[in-house]
Amino acid sequence: MSGDLGYSEDDLAADLKTWWDDQVCAAAGDPFADPPAPKAGTIFEVLPEMDSLAAVTSILVIEEHLKIKIPVNIIKPGGYHSFEEMVSHILPKIRALAARRHNREAA
Repeated sequence: MSGDLGYSEDDLAADLKTWWDDQVCAAAGDPFADPPAPKAGTIFEVLPEMDSLAAVTSILVIEEHLKIKIPVNIIKPGGYHSFEEMVSHILPKIRALAARRHNREAA
């Protein structure tokens, strides 16, 4: 769907997944480890896997694909509990930004 808007959504999602895995595993201290499971009965159960401050760095990945500045307000305040939550929140916003850019360039 987004190929006509100047980027491949599949390629973007794959690069975001690589970025996510790098961020989550690096936070665990082992770049080859699976993402850590929250400890039962602690505050870590309710904290997001990726807080919004860390998620802002995903904008660099997105900007590589779209070649435009991406506003930080595409990131959900508080962060994301999973990669799936992040892409389901961000990708529609990115599509809308790309469509606006495409419409401006076509006019």
